[in-house]
Amino acid sequence: MSKYNSLVPKYVQIADSLREKVDEMYKDGQEKFSSDDELIKMFDVSRMTIRQAVQVLVEEGLLKRVQGKGTFIVRKEKLKTDIAKLDTFFRGWYLENFTVQLLYRGCVPCPQGLEDKLGVEPGEEVYQVKRLRLSEGIPIVIDNRYLLKKYGEEITDEEYVKYSFSHLFLNKFKMALTEGEIEIEAVLANQEIAHILGIAEGAPILYRSVDLKVKNGCVLTGASSYRGDMYKYKSLLSLD
Repeated sequence: MSKYNSLVPKYVQIADSLREKVDEMYKDGQEKFSSDDELIKMFDVSRMTIRQAVQVLVEEGLLKRVQGKGTFIVRKEKLKTDIAKLDTFFRGWYLENFTVQLLYRGCVPCPQGLEDKLGVEPGEEVYQVKRLRLSEGIPIVIDNRYLLKKYGEEITDEEYVKYSFSHLFLNKFKMALTEGEIEIEAVLANQEIAHILGIAEGAPILYRSVDLKVKNGCVLTGASSYRGDMYKYKSLLSLD
């Protein structure tokens, strides 16, 4: 970095650059961060300035200092969801530090292959909802759902980012979900998914398709794309 804004302390500007470096190294699976000597040469500043910049990231929980060994990237435990039952499955929507962004909502022709699931005619309009879930500001999951138009239009933007579909069907429409079918496979991220999740195109993701049903049939179908390096599932097996 050859030029610095004279109105902002150098260590603050360097800390901004180091966050990007940490993110890149984290995605590459690296654990040990650059040494102070390497950073001094890279940014052409004093040791004190580098130590101040690194300390900012240490206080943010992105880096940790280990005496005699160096500086390391803090790797967070993968988020996990229990998929044994519908009630535990939907708790994944309310994990601590999760926030939700509404990417899209609107009427679309029912995608081919989903007509029978939702009980509509080919080409009939259904409602599409695409949401992005983030953990501590990091994009983790893209949820892409299709539901009957009459339900999708009644849900507000605020409700879409605040509640799971289980909550909305039960509390808004007085319809209890009775059954769910889930299929999970490992796939590679396409360009759109990679861009939204902030990962490399072709990176491994967990692709989870889901159908949710009430007594009268399927009311929701779609799929979710999870960052493979940040998420895992758990299910208990029993002989009973």
